[in-house]
Amino acid sequence: MIFTHFILRAALVTTVALAPHALVASASGTGPKQIRSLADLPAERSGISNIETGRVDLPEDFGGGGRRTLRMRKVTIAPGGVLPMHSHQDRPSVSYVLSGTLTEFLAGDDLPHSFTAGQSNSSFRRDHALVNNGAEPVVFLEVDIPTN
Repeated sequence: MIFTHFILRAALVTTVALAPHALVASASGTGPKQIRSLADLPAERSGISNIETGRVDLPEDFGGGGRRTLRMRKVTIAPGGVLPMHSHQDRPSVSYVLSGTLTEFLAGDDLPHSFTAGQSNSSFRRDHALVNNGAEPVVFLEVDIPTN
């Protein structure tokens, strides 16, 4: 009984002693760099792919002067992927997350907003960036008015 108690105690001490090293190893592991604030955002686009799934011409009197289209895309952001800060000043968009966790940074707001499967977000008249800080791809549908 005393021997068993000694072994269990030694295992507990070893686990507690090694725990900080395990946390450092996982934090600096091979996964993508976590983007936690606007200051961490890279300027280059990476890990983004999309497939246009539909497009329709909008009537000329829809607004914005001239012919515009409404499109739908299936967008995938790979783990660690970034769609850098960009504008939706005169072209609204709405997204619906199918899988993964989409992280959005809004201009002037250092706190990220996260969206998971089944949630949607919209962008209009405010710059934003999209990031995948997760281990699995983020897949979402986006409907927007593209620049011509």
